[in-house]
Amino acid sequence: MSLKEHIKWLCALIILSCMLGCAALPSRDMISPSYAIDADLHSNLGDLVGYHHNDLSGFYPLADGVDAFVARLALIEAAQHSIDVQYYLYHRQQTTKLFTAYLLAAANRGVRVRLLLDDMSQADSAFDLGALAQHANFSVRLFNPFPNRSLPALGFITNFKQLSRRMHNKSFIVDNQVFITGGRNMGNAYFAAEDHSEFIDLDVLAVGKVVPEASVAFDLYWNHELSYPIQTLRGESDDDALQKVTDRLDSYVKLNRDSNYVQRLRASDLVSLLESGQLNLDWQQADIFYDHPDKLLNEVGQRSANMSAHLFKAMGEPKRKVIIVSPYFIPKDQGVNRLTEWVKQGVEVTVLTNSLAATDVAAVHAGYGHYRAALLRGGVKLWELKPSSLAALKNQKNKKHKTGSSQASLHAKTMTLDDKVIFVGSLNLDPRSFDLNTEMGVLVQSEKLSIMLSDWVDDKMKYFAWQLALKHSDEEALIWRDTVTNETFDNEPQTSAWRRFSVWFMSLFPIEDAL
Repeated sequence: MSLKEHIKWLCALIILSCMLGCAALPSRDMISPSYAIDADLHSNLGDLVGYHHNDLSGFYPLADGVDAFVARLALIEAAQHSIDVQYYLYHRQQTTKLFTAYLLAAANRGVRVRLLLDDMSQADSAFDLGALAQHANFSVRLFNPFPNRSLPALGFITNFKQLSRRMHNKSFIVDNQVFITGGRNMGNAYFAAEDHSEFIDLDVLAVGKVVPEASVAFDLYWNHELSYPIQTLRGESDDDALQKVTDRLDSYVKLNRDSNYVQRLRASDLVSLLESGQLNLDWQQADIFYDHPDKLLNEVGQRSANMSAHLFKAMGEPKRKVIIVSPYFIPKDQGVNRLTEWVKQGVEVTVLTNSLAATDVAAVHAGYGHYRAALLRGGVKLWELKPSSLAALKNQKNKKHKTGSSQASLHAKTMTLDDKVIFVGSLNLDPRSFDLNTEMGVLVQSEKLSIMLSDWVDDKMKYFAWQLALKHSDEEALIWRDTVTNETFDNEPQTSAWRRFSVWFMSLFPIEDAL
């Protein structure tokens, strides 16, 4: 083939790619808004959780993956009026299929179900989601959708700026009475159902004043101009498609009735606590924080829709202790200055994040690595999660129902100040969460929840994380110390030379603002 012919083919390929990438989204003119049900509408859930506590909200931590999933299923079964679900990822795995089957069963009982998903990972689920939307009580919308449904990745060619920014929120609301938020998406790794890996995560179950506020946030996203009913994107489905999905989900539930994981779900005490109304809730003042969905439309430097400044103002200045747990941690110079300034003022600052061996996003680790030495020189206590010890603990606790998890990765996002106030949500301390994606969470004035995290850090974290230190106070070289065995490492522990080289190579590029 001649050079001229090569150029012709290249030009044709570029034109075709641009044509495919430039596909337009449908009109929203015929899309009708909908809103949360009245919070005062009677629901048996209100009787179970005792939500009448004036201006307070009640909280229950969901640190265990099985309990976190059981809580969702139990609440779906108890729903009488509505279920509102908002997630970034909705993987086609065992837990998500069971969750969806429960949602469909609720819709069949007459419960209104609204499922709002970011479009980043929904290409493989389009048929199922479209079929579910055929149900009179089941609505599905995709947020910030890719215009080209056949080859969605081509959208990045013409509109990377918009499509690289995603809805990262996690929200689950039943009857406008009970709300769950935190770090978990829908998928096996988040709910202790994975055979080879597990995310260590944290949600909180909330009732009371904060729940209608969460519903306001959900409605804002549901009715936003970036939210599209799935049938407008892929065309109307039909009753036959709905029946096929229904039959498939019913079969899946039956096949998994005696599975190892479902047995673990049955063994959880959380259902009986919920059903008996004996869930020990911590009633406190609390506020919900969330980015306005316009954040995805705004220029990065325009922060009028961003929640982070309001959150940190509400948290206040620490007097003696700060604990930060963030799986993806890129503080940038501004964050380093703030944390080290607190240390100068006599505040003990502790940060737990993923080690290179534990992280599931090596590029973020490349961005984070630039700041470790400066944090340590400034007196910040920096810890990195071991991938194996925490997984071993999980297996020890579940000897009867061992899943065989071989590696754990930190995914919880939480912060506490002075053992008095705690934030739990979807917000990572990195540029992507601050400037690009939308996030949400709750800030609770709770000593009980704060001390729960503080006690784990003081008493248990040393068994499951390495503490970092500088080889010499004026150098960049780091060491990792196992403070239980006193073993030290000069390189990132439990990693190969190739993985370390890959991260070093990525760190040479100016990528951290996109991480």
